[in-house]
Amino acid sequence: MPQNSLPGSPSPGRSISNTTPQLPGSAGFFFLMTLLVFLLAGGCRSLTESSGWDFHFSDWIPDWTAQSWFNGSSDDPRYSMGYEPDYVHWFDHFVFVRGSRGQVLRLQRMGDAPPMMLAQDNGAEKIYKVRKEDQQFFRKNGFAILSGGPFLWVDPGLKARKRSRQFRDWMNGYKDNEILERILNHLARQHPTLAQRVRIGTSVQDRPIYALRISRNYSPAKKSLMFNSGHHGMEVLSIDYSLDVACLLLNESCYPHSIYMPTDLRDYILNNFVVWIIPMVNPDGLHRFWNHSGYMGRKNANGVDLNRNYPFYWKSWNNLASSGSAASYKYRGPEPGSEPETRAMMDLARKHRFLMSFSFHTYATRVLFPYTADGASNPYPDPAKYFASTIARHGISYRTTRQYEAARKLYSVDGTDQDWLYHELGTMALIVEGSMSTPSWENALKSIAGMRPVSLASLENLKSGPRLELEITDPSGRPLPEARLVLNSRTWFEQENWPRADQNGKIHVFLVPDETLYAEIQAPGYRSRSFRMQCNKVCVQRFQLTPTR
Repeated sequence: MPQNSLPGSPSPGRSISNTTPQLPGSAGFFFLMTLLVFLLAGGCRSLTESSGWDFHFSDWIPDWTAQSWFNGSSDDPRYSMGYEPDYVHWFDHFVFVRGSRGQVLRLQRMGDAPPMMLAQDNGAEKIYKVRKEDQQFFRKNGFAILSGGPFLWVDPGLKARKRSRQFRDWMNGYKDNEILERILNHLARQHPTLAQRVRIGTSVQDRPIYALRISRNYSPAKKSLMFNSGHHGMEVLSIDYSLDVACLLLNESCYPHSIYMPTDLRDYILNNFVVWIIPMVNPDGLHRFWNHSGYMGRKNANGVDLNRNYPFYWKSWNNLASSGSAASYKYRGPEPGSEPETRAMMDLARKHRFLMSFSFHTYATRVLFPYTADGASNPYPDPAKYFASTIARHGISYRTTRQYEAARKLYSVDGTDQDWLYHELGTMALIVEGSMSTPSWENALKSIAGMRPVSLASLENLKSGPRLELEITDPSGRPLPEARLVLNSRTWFEQENWPRADQNGKIHVFLVPDETLYAEIQAPGYRSRSFRMQCNKVCVQRFQLTPTR
């Protein structure tokens, strides 16, 4: 039963089973040797940049040293998927039992009791985490089977991680709000010329919503990208998908199998973009998940599913997509954008006009492209579908039953962040669902590593295209932020009002390969200009518009 104890720290709980000392088996010996190599290598430390790395997608797959640890093969894990995690959700594997001190002593005297992990000591009564398969044994021996408990009972190692002052220890397990804030502060302090922690909003219960803003020679004139997690606070693994992107950009080895981002790609992103990492949109939900119930935390403190609260297709015709009942897990809220967390994200998006957005979730193993709402029709040609398809194939699920795929939706939804971002701003907005939910931390590390190629593929697509960058000015060279681009070669169905110029007069358009673009540039008070173009890379064009008088 894997636990999240820190190396060298006391176990957060006690295991009661046979008391005869046991030598570690082959798997345990391999784990100890791997841990020793990791500690000798210096643990989590900043990596030295490597130059001259040829860019290959295979470079993004971690060298697990021995693939037989997982699937008995040394082949590329994308094509040899014999491994399946012990469990994807914690509640598929564990239950909680409550017993008196006397009941526990009787089990100790039996000598062959199933393993138990102390979750909470209430003095006369104690609560233990036990394997689900053993619950009948404990019931027969007088223990009460509890219907649930806080995730802190599942992962009591959090307390030890919080006592530590070491960044390596904070990263070595699931994160709560306190540890997450420490991590962001540490990364900002370690990289003052690249990273800054920014408070972008406040939750219902007055908890801060933080972002880590990453860029080289920051300028608001640069286009912005966003990677966010935790619209659903209980999806705690999604936090690490976002943090992994931050660590790649900062060349920090935050996880046991972290890798280098290719130097040319890293420089391109840092020099040309501002990357906003928002690891937890719903801090109140995360707090509830850790401290009240490991089944709860999906919704915010008002009981609203934040990813049903965005304005696009809010309260659509489909009653299965969201609910008007506050008791529902998919309650959409009293009105669109009613929640402070949703408004914080919308305000940030309107201010920075994100070129691309990842919204990380768990655990469907899908890259979802807009529009996900039933009844909404995608533009044609559809660059979002192409973009999602090109990056999804690089994901590694480390599960035999599901592989990464691009899809428009999983089930009926409305009021999602990606649909609003795509419709309102033209952001290449994707919901990216990881491969596991709350597995053991050892398996979580595999899921994080398997998501990494998807994130990196999205950044490589920004670098390689196809994408069009236009700069629109008047004859004196003054930018025209009021300009817009009418794409006559595309069919539109949802009254989208983009592409539009940003404050610097720049317009960005994602393309489909071999797409022939027929377009017209318009701006109030200026003569329109039409052009025809085909672009299969990143094409930069400058246009001057002539005043009408």
